[in-house]
Amino acid sequence: MLANLHHLNRVYGMKLLVVGIDGGTADVFDAFDMPFWASLRKSDVTFDVTEDLNQRGWARMLSGKGAEETGGLYMRPAMDASRKFSISYGYKDLAKTPGFTPIWKLAEAAGARVGMMNVPTTSPAQPVNGFYISGGGGGIMQGGLPENAAYPPELAQQLNDLGYVFDTRLGAQSFKTHQQLFERLDSMLDARARCFSEIALQQQIDFGFLTFRAPTVLMYLAMSEIAHIMRLPLDHPDRRAWSSPWLALVNRHMKAMDDALARLFDRLQPEHHIVASDHSMVPWTHNVDFNGFLTQSGFARAAGSAKTLLRNGARAALRPKFRKQLGQVPVSRLAQTMRTANAGLAGAPRAFSGTYVYGIYVNDGDRFGGPVPGADVTGETDAIIDAFNWEAMRNGIDMRAAPYRRTFGDAPQEAILPDITILQSGHAFPSATVGGWYARNPNFGPVRSVQGVGGMHSGQKGRHPMLMADPALAALHDGAEAPDLRLVHRLTKRLFAGDDG
Repeated sequence: MLANLHHLNRVYGMKLLVVGIDGGTADVFDAFDMPFWASLRKSDVTFDVTEDLNQRGWARMLSGKGAEETGGLYMRPAMDASRKFSISYGYKDLAKTPGFTPIWKLAEAAGARVGMMNVPTTSPAQPVNGFYISGGGGGIMQGGLPENAAYPPELAQQLNDLGYVFDTRLGAQSFKTHQQLFERLDSMLDARARCFSEIALQQQIDFGFLTFRAPTVLMYLAMSEIAHIMRLPLDHPDRRAWSSPWLALVNRHMKAMDDALARLFDRLQPEHHIVASDHSMVPWTHNVDFNGFLTQSGFARAAGSAKTLLRNGARAALRPKFRKQLGQVPVSRLAQTMRTANAGLAGAPRAFSGTYVYGIYVNDGDRFGGPVPGADVTGETDAIIDAFNWEAMRNGIDMRAAPYRRTFGDAPQEAILPDITILQSGHAFPSATVGGWYARNPNFGPVRSVQGVGGMHSGQKGRHPMLMADPALAALHDGAEAPDLRLVHRLTKRLFAGDDG
């Protein structure tokens, strides 16, 4: 009781604030008029981070562990002969990890009050000494606040009264105009910062972890426009977007992001802080179909048929994107392309991949009931790597294949990892292509409408997330350890382990 009275009577000051920006990219923010962001960049220590596009960055921050222990892949294979993948992954999956201590419990163990808001992979809400608003991702999409998303439960009504916006995802929600979309994104930004700071002050929390998602919606959609703007410096008179009205809208949104950060820090006055993202965002210029490569190279066979030809003919008639892709195909190859595009693999291939998978799996008998004996996996892996790297070099494709699964030894979740990872800048998205296994993204160009677009359009995940911390907190980094996203968990642990109360 005395400890509680002491807590209530002390002068409030948050010990650690972790700000997550989904898809936040330092190079992008640096290129716009964001004075508060610029002040953080000047004062903070920025870690040089290169991340693995197969792994969920938020899961790494929350656990301090990689997917080889947590199973936290963006796409997880069904361990059977179906060759299917699932995007579903949530807190219940993460919590099964041996030795798992969620980041907020590091603070609670030191007697701290905590506040969590909208961090992906945190659903459903967990009981904490403070408040907890779970986030989307991992298969949870947009809409109103889901059931079991708030702790304590009565907080849901307060959030509703404060105008909280849970999430917005293009494809799941439609907008008629650019202006309507930006009004939604800007209000989501403002409400997120306002609700978090209001509740944090009410509950006098010591550790807070808040994630913004609005900027990544913009960058997934309009990275082509943003890249065009960034061609010239901020003060250049000829700076412009690829099409109207993106320059003014992007400038406005970046200012809204900067203002939200400034208000958050001003109201909460954290003693220490971390600013991090789960991945960066890069221009999505190409599609790459690793199953198409496997077919071309003799490791698999396409399942094209007359039925597929008819289905693709209907798709071409109805879908502008598919028609654009067909426009890249020479007339001599059009019939073959129509028969095999999006057809999948036939029979039992020696290897396979899937949409959103930045790697290749050997179809071995032990894991998938496939034709490759367990004793031959290493040789098959090396053969695929050699074939891929030769084809990439021969065609001038900026990608490289490397061993992946075997580098993790006998880690608990090694069986679900791809045998091969494909390293790249992030410009190419793994998906079905039309007219070859590497093809231009037909959506990379002027974004003249927001109607009918999906969640990803001209931008996709890159390998260089942000990870910044104030100098005193950054000094807790052990220089011998890799500066990756697991450092968010490790720095939090070291800070609160040294707390004298």
